[in-house]
Amino acid sequence: MNENFSKNLRKLRLEKKLTQEQVAEKLGVSAQAVSRWETNVTSPDIMLLPEIARIYGVLVDDLFKESPQGYSNLADRLLAVYEDTYKHEDFMTAYLEFERMEKEGILTAEDYRGYGWLHMRMSQICKNKTMEYYRRSMELSKENDTEFYYLMKGCMISFRAELGEGRKCVEEQLQAVKDEPENVGELVSLVCAYYWAKQYEECYKVVKDAIAKYPEDPRFYGLAGDVCEELEKYDEAFLYWEKHMELQSRWLESLVSIAFCREKLGEYDKAYEAWMRLVDMMIEKGSDVSANWPREQAKRCKEKLGKQE
Repeated sequence: MNENFSKNLRKLRLEKKLTQEQVAEKLGVSAQAVSRWETNVTSPDIMLLPEIARIYGVLVDDLFKESPQGYSNLADRLLAVYEDTYKHEDFMTAYLEFERMEKEGILTAEDYRGYGWLHMRMSQICKNKTMEYYRRSMELSKENDTEFYYLMKGCMISFRAELGEGRKCVEEQLQAVKDEPENVGELVSLVCAYYWAKQYEECYKVVKDAIAKYPEDPRFYGLAGDVCEELEKYDEAFLYWEKHMELQSRWLESLVSIAFCREKLGEYDKAYEAWMRLVDMMIEKGSDVSANWPREQAKRCKEKLGKQE
């Protein structure tokens, strides 16, 4: 039998200020069994090792190491693993342990600090990965699929704006349009940049001029509807969104915008019609499962109509 194992069981138990009887109760065994483990007479059932490790705030592997470091709990130990590797699977393992402890109501103030740090660090990594993968997508599509390239550029701009780089995106796009005045994609991206930077008046002016110059490009109409909503030009917004649907019916975002805007205005009857229209369009496209979400939204509007009556 592993001598480190028996020594560690006693060492870790004493660090936790637990008696053999208390450990035995947690594990559903006798105190004599715990004593025999610690004196290297017998070994616990292998199925008990994960729970033993959890009680002592270590990993199962730690139980067999020479003088393992003790932690306040298993979540704290798993947090240390993630801090060392920054692997997604280690994040999930730590997250699930913190979640289990939270459901049991046993998280301390220090545990919540660790739980918060876990998410903060993962969010930073996710932000970096988002930028990296958006850039890769743009690199792969730039030469052979310009429509998708500028769709991804719009996603990149919106994400960067969330990170506080909205004005920088506007400056970059103004230069891009200056460099390529006939490139419609860069003009679309400029409108996106103004919108996500919340420079709505500038966005409105540019998108109106763009529609006058490129009346058949559907992208400008969807953006025009969005900025008109922000400026509370609701009648214009609905006209632009409908035109967007007319020119490019495979994209349903404008219909979603119509439905939500109608709700915002308290027009639940018209919102209900928009949601059900979306349901019909999704079913027609063969997206029966996806139709469940707008169907639920329509149901919610119908309930609100009943309350109004």
